[in-house]
Amino acid sequence: MEENKRNFKGVWIPKEVWLDNRLTALDKIILIEIDSLNFEDKGCFASNEYLADFCQCSTTKVSLAISKLIKYDYISLEKFNGRQRELKSRLSKNERQTFKKCKADFQKVKDNNIYYNNKLNNKEKYKKEFSELWQMYPNKKDKERAMTCYIKYRDNGTTFEEIKKGIENYTAYINQNNIDIEFIKNGGTWFYRKCWQDEYKLEEKSSFAGYDLEAYEKMLEES
Repeated sequence: MEENKRNFKGVWIPKEVWLDNRLTALDKIILIEIDSLNFEDKGCFASNEYLADFCQCSTTKVSLAISKLIKYDYISLEKFNGRQRELKSRLSKNERQTFKKCKADFQKVKDNNIYYNNKLNNKEKYKKEFSELWQMYPNKKDKERAMTCYIKYRDNGTTFEEIKKGIENYTAYINQNNIDIEFIKNGGTWFYRKCWQDEYKLEEKSSFAGYDLEAYEKMLEES
């Protein structure tokens, strides 16, 4: 593991931190480690995995400790792009200052967690929907591309029902015109081009469809 740059201050823990009964011993160790990794004007970029390994605990305990430290204004979340975050210690370089309330940092973490959990749950839901649609589609080629496009368009607001209706219309058009498989768009292309938005001209069935016309004419002669 590549060593993180640190502004090392030894193992001294300021009085305000040491006597804060809201924090566990592990919370205090994690805080001091984050503080020591604040290098010059940059914050701490260490991952939960790194901190867990350093503090010999689980990543879950690290995550809970960070949330608590943000809540009590010991650290702040400066940046988070979904992959990497920057945590800034609120401890001064020389002596620790009195901490100001800043609930926005804690709310930011909470909102980020909700957002990414929703994204994950939606993705699983969209995969199940896509499986149903894929069974309906007549030319099952390029499945991975088709699923990627489906998830993207569902995220952008296209409904499951809209796409399902488009497949039904396209399938009916194919059957009505006896289109060979080689001329049917493969699944990847159909989903990529949003072909559910296309208009498929379908002929109305004759009212005599399914009847024996000769038998019908004979019936009229006998009546």
